[in-house]
Amino acid sequence: MSGFGMSKEGASSVRPPLLTDNNYSSWKGKMEAYICQIHDRAWMTVEDGYAPPMMTSTDGGEEVVKPKAQWSPQEFIFSMWNNKAIHAIRCAVSENQYKLIQITRIAKEAWDILEVAHEGTEVVKDSKLQVFQTRFETIMMEEYEHFNDFQVRLMDIVNQSHQLGDPYSDRRIKQKIMRSLPERFEPKVTALEENDTYKEMNDTYKEMKPSEVIGRLLAYELRKATTSPPKKKKDIALKTSKMEEEENDSYEDMALIAKGFKKFLNLQKSGYGSKGNDFKKQKTTIKNVKPYHEMPSREKIQCYECGGFGHISKDCANLEDEREEATTSSDSDEEVVEIFFCIRLLLQAGQQSESC
Repeated sequence: MSGFGMSKEGASSVRPPLLTDNNYSSWKGKMEAYICQIHDRAWMTVEDGYAPPMMTSTDGGEEVVKPKAQWSPQEFIFSMWNNKAIHAIRCAVSENQYKLIQITRIAKEAWDILEVAHEGTEVVKDSKLQVFQTRFETIMMEEYEHFNDFQVRLMDIVNQSHQLGDPYSDRRIKQKIMRSLPERFEPKVTALEENDTYKEMNDTYKEMKPSEVIGRLLAYELRKATTSPPKKKKDIALKTSKMEEEENDSYEDMALIAKGFKKFLNLQKSGYGSKGNDFKKQKTTIKNVKPYHEMPSREKIQCYECGGFGHISKDCANLEDEREEATTSSDSDEEVVEIFFCIRLLLQAGQQSESC
């Protein structure tokens, strides 16, 4: 079973909120509201304190507590409100917290004891305030954070500072909200600060409460989400997919070049159109190309592989098995990859030489 004030349905208006080791800041505000709903006079005893009626003793002239039998009706009323307040506080703490206030009968004393126990002395309060001031100045709304989540974070800092005795003005809170918004809120910020329409409605930005500014920004984000909701992950996926497609296209182009270069090497090895099967040493120029009528007939062409006539070494039957093996191996992915990287190295070397 959950503790007091911790159920999912919300806190009860009948029983007080339960103080734990780490919820004093929120408990303090809830407890004030709870005691006030008992009666304002009950909360007055917490704020201003309560002292039991005193009287001068008959023997020594010292001040002593007045016997209840001699109390006036007004003194009974003051005591009643103090008792209601201290009872509410005692019911709102755990067993460990109760040990701190067990002996006191004054509501203000119990309240102050709990405050010092959880917030510390004035020195500790000052240190905490400095932390909250830094957090207030540095907090920013993330680009893809929902505004509601941001305003919860901001108002938690504001409330914590208020509980420690350093409340922020409405003007400062509004300025902080406007300075902390991402770029997607820029049109709405401009409209709130400059649009004359709001002046005609007697609802200018200067006159707005922070809650009104928050409400307008929440409505703006909701309307904007219906047309262009944040899609950070999807945008990244699209950019990544596009880059992958471009990279795949580049690799396909290079693979085609590699295959063409492989065929070129095969022709070089076969010795087609080259004397002595030494294609590298031959240079085809206009001077060494013979006219068509001076070209030798097919019967006079001699194969440099087998020594026969009527064919060249490329078409020699003796090399048929070797050609089939070479053709099969030329289509292998490993050779294409090797040629691919050779071409890339050649291109990089050419780019470096041009830059020099």
